[in-house]
Amino acid sequence: MTSALDYDVDQMSEMFIKLSGQIIYRWNSCGQICKFSQRSHPQIGYCDYLKRLLLYSDCSIQYQAIVLIYLDRFTNKNEHLWLDQASLYSLTLVLLVISIKFWNDRKYGNKYFAKIGGISLRLMNEMEQEVLELMNYDLFVQDDVIFRYMKYFS
Repeated sequence: MTSALDYDVDQMSEMFIKLSGQIIYRWNSCGQICKFSQRSHPQIGYCDYLKRLLLYSDCSIQYQAIVLIYLDRFTNKNEHLWLDQASLYSLTLVLLVISIKFWNDRKYGNKYFAKIGGISLRLMNEMEQEVLELMNYDLFVQDDVIFRYMKYFS
């Protein structure tokens, strides 16, 4: 039997892949490697990685929707950047951290998220800063937009 978390994770991973377009196995067009574009990704599947992040971050469906909204904004604002498989893992982690920090009074530290995401604290901090700058710190989301994205999980 599939649990609610399994269903949400499967739906979320499908939406992440859809919103990021085709996963492209090359670096961005200017040849620079962004902090979130790691050279390798965890040795587990994306869905299992996402499930781990959601489980250990105690992430509700609202945060899942916000992460998708942020991914949508990020990809729209940065069409010149190419996403590869490794960057999807990193970008998911960073967007989850940003959403929890911005929207939740109970905050986990970056050290905690780096550990569950399988990266160093230094890289976590650098990626968070880079993604915030690439998003122009555009983090607020209207409630009706959040609810519209939440429908993807129901």
